[in-house]
Amino acid sequence: MKKSLFFIASVFLSVSQLSGQITMPGVKWSDSYSFDRCNIMKIDFFAKNNELMRTFNYKTFYTSGGKNFMVIMDAPAKGSDITTIFDLANEVAIQIMGSDSPEPMYNATRFKYPEGADIKKLELKPTEETRTIVGHLCKKFTYTYKSIFGSVWITDEVKLSNDTGIFRAAKMSALHNTLSIEGFVMEMTSEDSRGGKTVMTTVTLDKSENKTIDLPRAKMGTSMNKVSYYTF
Repeated sequence: MKKSLFFIASVFLSVSQLSGQITMPGVKWSDSYSFDRCNIMKIDFFAKNNELMRTFNYKTFYTSGGKNFMVIMDAPAKGSDITTIFDLANEVAIQIMGSDSPEPMYNATRFKYPEGADIKKLELKPTEETRTIVGHLCKKFTYTYKSIFGSVWITDEVKLSNDTGIFRAAKMSALHNTLSIEGFVMEMTSEDSRGGKTVMTTVTLDKSENKTIDLPRAKMGTSMNKVSYYTF
């Protein structure tokens, strides 16, 4: 998770920001994006002995009949929140860092979908356990990835893309970007051999909430190279 956040921050060091507002070829975006639905999630980080170290809260906004979506990470410190808008038609991710600061940073980056060896599938093993999360019956699966192990709670009652849920918000795609089974991820836990644990869960699902983001074109930096879709 730390590495993923560091990479996101590094995306903002774009050519256009260093040499004036010159839009890189192929980087296109709209001046405004609107959404009407929202999923709320949280991620808790625990040290040894189950000691809670910190919590990140996420909101993912999307539209009832559209494909674009937006992920907002509310960081504890002022000026450290990150908003990422995914414009799927233009294959561009727009990021805003420090939306509550006097001078937020804006950047638009082209992305590419993984192919071939870049597709990382996490193999899940079924269990007999079931549980209801936010009103939906979920089945528990377990996984092991090198020194990391954990569980995934998945439901087939939710017909949403995992891009709008905890699987993307948790940045687990740094390790894998697809799952071996179909379904919507409602909760995910990861642990390591040193005793650290991360619990990522859905708090509210498919909530009606309107959100519009207006982007100042004159302040938008653009990046030169394409970045993997699942890096954001």
